[in-house]
Amino acid sequence: MPRLKNRLHERFAWLIAEGMDRKAAYAKICPLVTDPATLGCKLYRRPEVRSRIAEIQAQVQSRALMAIDEKRDLLRQMIEGTVPTKVSRRKDGSMDVVYDRLGALIADAKMAGEFDGTSERDGAPELSMTFAMYHRNHPNPPREWLDPSGDVRDRV
Repeated sequence: MPRLKNRLHERFAWLIAEGMDRKAAYAKICPLVTDPATLGCKLYRRPEVRSRIAEIQAQVQSRALMAIDEKRDLLRQMIEGTVPTKVSRRKDGSMDVVYDRLGALIADAKMAGEFDGTSERDGAPELSMTFAMYHRNHPNPPREWLDPSGDVRDRV
């Protein structure tokens, strides 16, 4: 498939193929847009964009230093905690080793195509819960705390 005619669509396809999520990719190509998550999702659903992304990923995979199976195996070892995710040397000469299992899980999910960085709730109304807290010696406790005789119930 040749390059996409719209240069922004082509750049979006390259950003997605490189591993960026839809919202961040759209925000990068159009920084002034108010809702990059929705517009990125719409652009991602276009068949010509998806086929271009698949083609770019196939090209990149054929030129990769490690096969996808090797990368996923290394990530599995990082998730299990047998291989560190980051190793650095301190000024005193000692080694600083980090085991970031969550980061490895997210990277593996992105490789498998199970996670694209967006949450399921994008665009959904926010859920909020409000609690009224009363201490046990509050001067005006709620009525449901009182039984018909007027005594405060023993609540745990």
